[in-house]
Amino acid sequence: MEEFYPAPWPEDVPTIELEKISMAKLMELDEEECARVFRICTSEGFFYLNMLDHPQGQQMYENACLACQVGRDVFPNKTVEEKRTITNRLMAPLQSYFTQFVDADGHAMFTEYINIPQYEMLTDEKTDFELPPWLAPYAEEFKWTLQSGNMVANVVLSVLEKELKLPAGAFTDLHRLHDQSSDFLRVLRYPGAKPGNQDPLGFPAHKDATSVSILFTWLGGLQITKKDAMTAQGAESEENWLWVKPMPGCAIVNLGDAMEVFTNQVLKSGKHRVVKAPGAQKPFDKYSVLIGTRPKNDVLMQPLESPLIPRAEKSENGSEPAVLTSKAWGAMKVRMVGEAMAKHAKKEAVY
Repeated sequence: MEEFYPAPWPEDVPTIELEKISMAKLMELDEEECARVFRICTSEGFFYLNMLDHPQGQQMYENACLACQVGRDVFPNKTVEEKRTITNRLMAPLQSYFTQFVDADGHAMFTEYINIPQYEMLTDEKTDFELPPWLAPYAEEFKWTLQSGNMVANVVLSVLEKELKLPAGAFTDLHRLHDQSSDFLRVLRYPGAKPGNQDPLGFPAHKDATSVSILFTWLGGLQITKKDAMTAQGAESEENWLWVKPMPGCAIVNLGDAMEVFTNQVLKSGKHRVVKAPGAQKPFDKYSVLIGTRPKNDVLMQPLESPLIPRAEKSENGSEPAVLTSKAWGAMKVRMVGEAMAKHAKKEAVY
């Protein structure tokens, strides 16, 4: 693991102290730990999840490390043209491979990532998706990571449905492993800073188009806004961004916008962005592994019924708001993030 941490964390950057949640206690539905998760998910929305205090968490952490190593093996050794040969899935708007800028040698200059779709990887049905020869040897590692990610996401969702006084399965039945959905495993690379290289943000400020996001990362770069700046004017100003320090053995978990929809804003989707790693970590390539869990494709995106969830308000003309399926909603959200990335790429570099 030493190679995953090529430089120490700088002590002079404004860092937020996320709460650490025990995977073992969540698996046991420990009342105090469940209450902590609910409190976090109704406020700042980010927490560390200690994966090493439970055997299934340990296995997931190992799977995430394997997926990260795949990225370390593949990204630097393949041109963008080769990486774009990965089949684009037809069931969702996510691109299988993404980067915006390519240098003269055919390599990605800035952020790049590969999306591995959960449904196509795990279904027994024949689909149009297939891994290219240079990724096919890692198929089992991808499957293990997707399976363990879905398990952990549903542990979190089961806690939240219980705390919201929803029937058992109200959330978890919408996020089953083998249902058609836009769930994905994403392996990302953010190249290290090079002198004189005008580099935009790795990922501009956004909220995730997921229900639950589970991030494994080993170098700095993730930032979230101060809690009291979430809705204040000037929330995008630099002094309102705090660094999240990667914690060995932990995932960083946050809710996505789907949970705001299902609970009419009771649960919160945290805003965040990715910039160059701080201090001595800055010159090194940053690799991350993200598991995104979304509702199955045919689920209607509307608030669920609970005494703790306010009813959706009607529009000014008295009509009900338009309700999209999860698939259509996801396509809209992905398009919005893509537009934000394209817009931000034209702005001044962030160092």
